[in-house]
Amino acid sequence: MSNAFTYEWPGRVVMGAGTAAQTGTQAQSLGIRHAFVVVDPGILPLAETIVQSLTAAGIAHTLFSEVIGNPDVAHTDSAGAAYRASGADGIIGLGGGSALDMAKGVRLLAGVAAEHSCAEYMSTRADRRPAPPAHTLPPMLAIPTTAGTGSEVTPWGVVTDHDTQQKAGIGGVSLIPNVAIADPELTVGLPPFLTAATGMDALSHLIEAYVSTNINPLLDGLILHGIRLVAENLATAVANPTHLPARQAMMEAAVLGGIAISSNWLGGCHSLAHQLSTFANMHHGLACAIMLPPQMAFSAPAAPERYAAVAAALRPGAIDAEDAAELVAELNAAVGLPSRLSQAGVTAELIPTLAAFAIKDLNWTTNPRPMTEADMAALYTATL
Repeated sequence: MSNAFTYEWPGRVVMGAGTAAQTGTQAQSLGIRHAFVVVDPGILPLAETIVQSLTAAGIAHTLFSEVIGNPDVAHTDSAGAAYRASGADGIIGLGGGSALDMAKGVRLLAGVAAEHSCAEYMSTRADRRPAPPAHTLPPMLAIPTTAGTGSEVTPWGVVTDHDTQQKAGIGGVSLIPNVAIADPELTVGLPPFLTAATGMDALSHLIEAYVSTNINPLLDGLILHGIRLVAENLATAVANPTHLPARQAMMEAAVLGGIAISSNWLGGCHSLAHQLSTFANMHHGLACAIMLPPQMAFSAPAAPERYAAVAAALRPGAIDAEDAAELVAELNAAVGLPSRLSQAGVTAELIPTLAAFAIKDLNWTTNPRPMTEADMAALYTATL
């Protein structure tokens, strides 16, 4: 590994209970006069706080709630057209990872000619178009209502292209939201399953970034702190949804995970997990939760010191790299998540397809241990 590194992150984070009420003043600071609010339809009541704050600041708004889980090219392109038709000059993403992904797609499309599709910007394409420069894009606020994806601070949105059957990122540094408002009060209504699954997504980001071959030493301490936050608070947030200190700790972990993967990238767990969302319609956080322990066990021999540090962050006193995967599996069980793919409806017949597409997902290229399609098939099979 090289000792050279670069760190670039231009966003602002506003963190704490009640900070959603600052949406209007934060939007004002970005010069927004008409906000296009991309909101998950399942949380429309939460949008009322946002709308009230915008109104108090004299900012007009258009609500767009045609958000689907795992947004695809067609829906994202349609949202981009709706933004252009609205006359808005700024974007607010409100919801979980899907709403924030779609909001980023809208932002990208707002900076290019109307005939372009977000599919042209997918990282899996050899002829991928570069993201537009920041000065051509409308300002954006990201307001997460889950603590997991870290999308509020990352450079990419994630979309699925049904024509190629691939799920991939779109964007670049210019798509990092100008402001992230992380208000734990917005997460207290999250059901236990979603709290657990999104929390394990945050943990997968932190662990994969820490063991990546693209390590940035500036972030090591922050990442380990994030891992400790998840280990100490996720079970509490699942068991006691209104426990605001645990909810805020998980939002902090999600932000740290988002910053970490923006610099260090990811690993094989996400190459494996993305296919489970595409072909088995599995929640992304659950896919990460199931695949993370076997992926860690596979990779630990290639980076034993890094995995030993992960183990110690998960449980003080743990010293062995081999412990890390088992500790993650124990946390999965503690928060009520399944450990087998078959428990989530995956069958053996699907594994060849999953592996064939997982090897095309470039996240594994920064995995500490190189992977082959056969390795991926073996990991899916062992986890079935």
